[in-house]
Amino acid sequence: MAEAIIITTGDEILYGTTVDTNSAFISSRLFGTAITVKKHITVPDNTDSIITALAQAFANADLVITTGGLGPTDDDNTVEAVSRFLGLGILIDNTHLEKMKSFFDSMKMPITVSDSKMVSYPESSFILNNTQGLAPGFIIEKNGTTLISMPGVPSEMEEMFTSAVMPYLEKKFRLDKTAKLLFKVTGIRESEINSIIKPILSLYNVRWGITPKAGVCDIIVVPESDDFSFAGEISDSIKKSLNPYLIPDGIDSPEEELLELLRQKQLKLAAAESCTGGLFSKRLTDIPGSSDVFLGSVTAYSNDLKIELLGVSPGIITEYGAVSEETARMMADRICTITGADVSASITGIAGPGGGTPQKPAGTVCFGFNICGKKFTVTRLFAGNRERVRTFSALYAINFLRKELKL
Repeated sequence: MAEAIIITTGDEILYGTTVDTNSAFISSRLFGTAITVKKHITVPDNTDSIITALAQAFANADLVITTGGLGPTDDDNTVEAVSRFLGLGILIDNTHLEKMKSFFDSMKMPITVSDSKMVSYPESSFILNNTQGLAPGFIIEKNGTTLISMPGVPSEMEEMFTSAVMPYLEKKFRLDKTAKLLFKVTGIRESEINSIIKPILSLYNVRWGITPKAGVCDIIVVPESDDFSFAGEISDSIKKSLNPYLIPDGIDSPEEELLELLRQKQLKLAAAESCTGGLFSKRLTDIPGSSDVFLGSVTAYSNDLKIELLGVSPGIITEYGAVSEETARMMADRICTITGADVSASITGIAGPGGGTPQKPAGTVCFGFNICGKKFTVTRLFAGNRERVRTFSALYAINFLRKELKL
């Protein structure tokens, strides 16, 4: 079992203006492998501080991973720190240099002297290609310890780790990709998941954890020994117990599954949103290729736009209110008519913190659905702040549609 230490550089992390998601991402990907993350270290953008952290990590770990400090500015000092700590010279990677020149030329921007710092690396490194940015990462094996340095921008780091670093680690440390079970579930609370799977997993010699992320929970199960011959038994039991809530293997999110279901059934979807402000649509359009089944949406925040753009009856709003199942039903019907969609969802509610009444407190959200002429309306009350109400409203609509389309 190899041990790893993750070092994140950045004054902004220490100030609290930026959250370190990189360490969490890396740790989650290494959990259940033959690599145990024993510590996260965050240091300021100071060369001496980075060197101190490197010395501590090299003395206590087989694998050291750094993120951040690979850019062109005065506070990007990881290359210098690594080079000084290991006694190495600094070189320029010509491949990334040409990529940087092409990028700046396309933007009609001059290249400054300091920009070359962004494509530098310590000698004796194996270069990691940055497909999402300009600064390369690098790997150095020294004195029995492996050092991997990646950019701090999460999108760049995550892609580099997934496409290049993880395959390297699998080969270097002979990681067994099958020695872990991962289940994604949605539409069920973490405490309920725990109650369902605990009796199952207590029968086996395993470690397990539940990680909630905006309405989707990851369940990870890993063996306590080299024997994982019972993985199939666990998988079958958990899938049977959580079947209504499971996201299928190979699909990362409920919205991705919804889009796939629409494709399978050759249906088109449209939406009418109010309190979510387009968040339902964003979750769908964040997925490449969604345009083949998602026609679009109308975000009608005011009552006037609900009436003028969607054609909701003024009488309905006057009698029942903008936040009502009657209004939601008409919004869902009208967006189908306007767009020619086969399936529609509407969301209208009170995101809070103000605007609520004793009859309709903040967090009250009404939904309308039209699925090939079959109509539904639902009212839910979501606890929490404005962001949570909006997030869970969009997720509820997605889950409602995917469950109905699976019937």
